[in-house]
Amino acid sequence: MSYGYLKHATEMIPLLPVVLALVLPTSNPIIRRDDRPDSAYCNLGSQARALVSIGRAGDGTLIGSRWVLTAGHVARSLSERQPEMRSVDVGGVTYAVKATFVHPEWTEMGPHDIGLLYLERPVAGVIPALLYRDDAEKGIVATLLGHGMTGTGATSDRIEDGRARGATSRIDSVDARWLYFSFDAPPSGTELEGALGAGDSGGPALAVIDGKTFIVGVSSAGYDGKDGPGSYGAVDVFTRVSTHADWIDKVMASATSATSGRASGRGNGGRGSRGPRRFSSQ
Repeated sequence: MSYGYLKHATEMIPLLPVVLALVLPTSNPIIRRDDRPDSAYCNLGSQARALVSIGRAGDGTLIGSRWVLTAGHVARSLSERQPEMRSVDVGGVTYAVKATFVHPEWTEMGPHDIGLLYLERPVAGVIPALLYRDDAEKGIVATLLGHGMTGTGATSDRIEDGRARGATSRIDSVDARWLYFSFDAPPSGTELEGALGAGDSGGPALAVIDGKTFIVGVSSAGYDGKDGPGSYGAVDVFTRVSTHADWIDKVMASATSATSGRASGRGNGGRGSRGPRRFSSQ
């Protein structure tokens, strides 16, 4: 299998407008089915009130009034910027990042690709997504969101137009650290089946369960499809939130009052074994 972009896809799920965050990004997301209108994916993305834009580094999800969950490599990238350049965008409002945290066992292209951002001030008017803590992810239909490149699974053409998009897909398989989504060609797949585009690293896989929106996965990397990145047959790999919930809880509990703006628990930064390509715009 060749190395390709990460993707997100799942069946149509009603997203709660108050839970997910509409962000107007500098690049735009989601590789979609070629037999569905782009407007449907834009409409799904417009409901995403807790979606956070981290610029060209990727995306994240608001999980607390001052906390953003993202990929470890995205948090690491942000921590290496000058302090005045460490910021995110939520609903068109810019928030400075006070501190960044990367899972201590993270390695480049390895497992534990998860990180947290602690904002200088609370985000108002957005209900954070909840952490999924059960072990029943397989078969769940999730909504995948981001701000990367867009196009269809039938062509390699990609564009950027600054609009948020969402897609749906079913979790095909699960292991101790990862969730896997495949980008199925029509007529298979969900009504708004899709994949991630370049720049979507750190974006969420969200599921509405009993009327509440949970984040089940964080986009990390993926494998090419039949015709390259984001084409039909591509497989997206998401960091599994449920098996990292304890680490997230510990960081949030111990660091809420922290005053340091330096990155903590940054991992060794080494290059992992040969694997899927990052879903990065850089």
